[in-house]
Formats: sequence, C-alpha cells, structure tokens
Amino acid sequence: MWERVPFLPSAWLGALRGRAQVRQALMRSACDVVFFNTQVPAALGGTPVRRRLYVISTDITPIQYDGMALHYNHHPDRPGPLKWYKHRANVRLLRSAARLLPWSTWTGHSLAVDYGVCAEHIHVTPPGVDLECWAAKADYSRAACMRVLFVGGDFYRKGGETLLRAFKALPSGTVELHVVTRSQIPAVEGVRLYQNMSPNSEALIALYQSCDCFVLPTEAEAFGIAAVEAGATGLPVVATLVGGLADIVADGESGFLIQPGDAAALAQRLRLLADDAGLRERMGRAARARAMQRFDARVIADQIVRILFDVAAGQEQAVSTNAVTGRQVL
Repeated sequence: MWERVPFLPSAWLGALRGRAQVRQALMRSACDVVFFNTQVPAALGGTPVRRRLYVISTDITPIQYDGMALHYNHHPDRPGPLKWYKHRANVRLLRSAARLLPWSTWTGHSLAVDYGVCAEHIHVTPPGVDLECWAAKADYSRAACMRVLFVGGDFYRKGGETLLRAFKALPSGTVELHVVTRSQIPAVEGVRLYQNMSPNSEALIALYQSCDCFVLPTEAEAFGIAAVEAGATGLPVVATLVGGLADIVADGESGFLIQPGDAAALAQRLRLLADDAGLRERMGRAARARAMQRFDARVIADQIVRILFDVAAGQEQAVSTNAVTGRQVL
C-alpha cells in the first residue's frame, strides 16, 4: 500500500513497512509475552505493543546512539517538536516494558537515568558465545614475534587508524598484525589482511586461536562481541573504554582499557604484552575465565527464557541474579 504513495522518502517507507509487519505479527499471535531483540520494532508497533506484556533486549538507547552519530553516519533529529515527541514515545515504551535486558551496564545506566526506567525492571543480559566452538587456544608458548588480531567490519570506526599508528611505533619485528575487515586499508609491511572470513566460521576461530592478543581501539561501540570471542579463545584484549567494552575487559586483569584515539597508550600496552609471554598467558587465561563466567550463550539463553516465563506467569517477585553485576534484581 505505502509503495503507491508518490515521493515518500525511503526511510519513511521502511518505517511504515516495519510498523505494519509488527502489528500483523501481534494480531496473528496469541502469545502471553512478546520478546523484542531490539527496541526499534517495539517502537514501530505503537499501541498494540503496549497492550501486551513485552520484554526488550537492546545494545544501545536512542540517546546513546545520537551521541555516537558522527561515527555511525547517523543524523539525529534537530531540537524541536519531533525530537520531543520521539523521546516521550520512547520513554513511555521503555517504562512500560515488563523487563528491559540491556546488553551492558552502560546501556542499563542510560535506561535508568535518561529514560527513568525503574531499576528493578532492568536486568543486564549481554549476548554470549558458544564456548565449545570458541574454545581456548592450546598453546601459549612464545613465538618469534607477537601475533596481534583485529576483527571489525568497519576498520576506521573501530579505530583502525589508531591501530596502524601504534603498530608503526613498535620496534620492527616484535609484532605482526592480522586484520579481519570489510574495509579497504593501505598495504603496510607486517600487516596481513583477511577479507573473506565468515562470522563463527572454523577459519575465523582458528585465526583467533593462532594469535597472542586481540585489539579493538574503537572510536564508537555499543558492545563489542568480537572482544567476547577473543576472551573466549583465551586472548588478552586491549580495547577502548567505550560503550559496553568495560563489561568485557577487566583492566589490568584480562587485558587493558585505553582512551579512544590514544595510539601512544595502545603501543605501550602492546609492547608490554610483546615483551612478557607470562603476562599474555595470565591475562589470556583470565579472559577465558571471564567469558565462561559472564558470556556463556547457553547460560544467558536460559536466563532470558526464565525471565520470559516469570513475566508470562505474572511472577513480579521472582528473583534472578544479574549476569554482569551480580546484583539481585526483580
């Protein structure tokens, strides 16, 4: 129907299609509770959504996304009635949810502070990985030079230029860099580029396991699942203090956290790891233990199912343990 409307912007057309799809799905379903794996379809659904019990999982709030707009080629609404209306609609949607499952404490904080969501309805629930597939590397022995891995579709948003500056500052022959990305990057001696890797493929997992540390100096990131995968394979992680990465990396224990754009700090942390195989092994084993404790996909799936059943049964007093913070929440 909407395709027949002349000169309708593509963004509006996509939103209207999504709205129709969500509403049709709700009308056809007799479910007791609806689970949205992102906030957008719940917002598109409008009033029919709020007539049901619903749970929303999200990696980022609209306010946080606007704050990262420059890095995601996103154009926030200008101040005015439209921006005010969208915010009020999001406030109503998020406050009315039976549960909100933010991927990180960073997003959970925004839900509470920016949207006034009751803290008891916020349960930090990150995505996990299959720890059997993403197994720990078997060998921590010192190689001739340290193999550093970077994985990120958008090389430049994820701090690729910072990484190259840091790499060039390291003594020649101490580090080799392996880059998995869709982006085109300049040829640099000592850098190997991979552009045909599939997510969760045996080849990608084997590459993780063959490396000695993982780096993600991203400029903007809601979560950073590649850092979870690195921890699962037993790699120390050097990442920026952005978004949900603070939940993934324990600074000084399973890796290092630095500020975005700080190539000198990144080079210094990489030099520490390159010079100390024992440190790499200790941090790598701590990263694997952290992944097992916090990011086991099977455990997290069970937690989500339990929450959905509690909501459907109206067990508002059912207590479960927060997967990241360890706090007791409703």
